[in-house]
Amino acid sequence: MAFWDIFKTKKTDSENLSTIHLKIKELLPHEEEDKLIKTACISGLLARVATIDFEVHKNEIEQMIQSLTSWGDLTKTDAENVVKIALEEIKDLSGLENHKYCHPLNEIMKPNDRYSLLKALFSIAASDGSVDESESEEIRVICISLRLQHKDFISARASVLDNLRALRKDP
Repeated sequence: MAFWDIFKTKKTDSENLSTIHLKIKELLPHEEEDKLIKTACISGLLARVATIDFEVHKNEIEQMIQSLTSWGDLTKTDAENVVKIALEEIKDLSGLENHKYCHPLNEIMKPNDRYSLLKALFSIAASDGSVDESESEEIRVICISLRLQHKDFISARASVLDNLRALRKDP
């Protein structure tokens, strides 16, 4: 896909779906459309935060699986497969599709749920022992895209205060 293709108007439903959504739809063919969209979007955001520092730690993968089993009512096996798909796709996309993950969630999820998702993103970032500035900044951008306020970002970031690299005495 060329860069400018992102901005073109799509003609069919399948062209409007991100590649993560299409693969999750194949993986979970009997699920409702809203659940598929929610699962694809959340897994894409989780993968984006996990890969922003160019390292994906085992704890981040485990936290992603746990988040998807609780958020999407997925079995552990399905959550593992969704995480695998999301991590593979996010590397190829290099984050160009963040808006495709946030826009549908704004329509499907209530603000309290989107705030809980923000906290889950920080828990992914903290699961390797520290929240780097790049991870925090990516979550801040996601927060804006999720139509949440700056106070929501600050509050969610406070949930991992001990892991913020900027506040730690040791490097």
